[in-house]
Amino acid sequence: MDFKELTEKLNQNSLQCDDRVVDLRGIKYEVKDGESKLVGESITYFFKNDPQNPKDPTVVHAAKQFCSMIGVPFSFYFKNPEMIRKQLVDCWLPSLGAEKSIVLMKVRRTGPESQGWIIRAVLPAEFTNISNLEVLEKISAATHDDFLLEFVIGEGRDELVFHVRLIAKEQFEAFGEQCSVGFSVTASELGACPLTVETLLFRTPSRSALMASYAGEPYFSCVYEMIQPKDLLTLFPQLIGRMKSQLPEIKDRIQATKELKFAQGGIEQALLQLRLKKGLSEKFHVRLQQVVQGEPPKDTWDLANKIAVIAKDFDIERRVKIEKAAGALVGLTFAKV
Repeated sequence: MDFKELTEKLNQNSLQCDDRVVDLRGIKYEVKDGESKLVGESITYFFKNDPQNPKDPTVVHAAKQFCSMIGVPFSFYFKNPEMIRKQLVDCWLPSLGAEKSIVLMKVRRTGPESQGWIIRAVLPAEFTNISNLEVLEKISAATHDDFLLEFVIGEGRDELVFHVRLIAKEQFEAFGEQCSVGFSVTASELGACPLTVETLLFRTPSRSALMASYAGEPYFSCVYEMIQPKDLLTLFPQLIGRMKSQLPEIKDRIQATKELKFAQGGIEQALLQLRLKKGLSEKFHVRLQQVVQGEPPKDTWDLANKIAVIAKDFDIERRVKIEKAAGALVGLTFAKV
């Protein structure tokens, strides 16, 4: 898939979608036979429902956000029968203050407008509303033809998390390693996660990546909670320029880790240090132990690359955490300019 195909797909996904500013105090909650809805004077909004997969994150996402808005714990709401659910909502909904009752409702039309809309998300009115399509368009404008789309996750309709990864066409050789720089962008137009932008070092042979991190960077801070659409115009060009300027330093760090051979007991110590890092699952540690026992790494660079290859077997959230651990081993941590 290339930029054009992905843009067309995201544009297709946006058809029949709309954003509505809604006052929750002016609607009624109804539930019957597993179907929950918010009923206004002239329009009905339906929560997603799938009897076969009632706990699927994409199914319960908007209901969770709605419960959070009105102050009802979703786990308590979800396990109760319909009559109790209605009583809970009817009790809490009228008590909403004006500052919380106005929400941004992201919906998708299911038929004639009078018949209703499926609720995609229920968000605070001040939510920074940037669509996945807009994020991709800003990336495309900044990268021109210099970057390739390595892969994309979450390009389907109403998916919670959108992750796109791009790799520079220009490669460089670092002490026998064919590499490129690149970056990943994680976003959610449904409020499932903040916009996150991270740089990476891509190894061409294994198609694996080692994530970099930045400390105190003024314009590249990885996570952007309240970023505005106009800020994307400068973010990506600055990011690409910074990556290119750091190539000499990246090469030096690769050389340093290739020269850092493991002494006796060094591998065990490295594995112990990884266990102390937060966010790395037991499944990852077991898998890494198996790989290391089968083929012990020669140096820190070799260990980092084994970790990066393992990361590809995990979902995107865990994968990024593992790739960050690999990047830290190589020293891909950059300070404020």
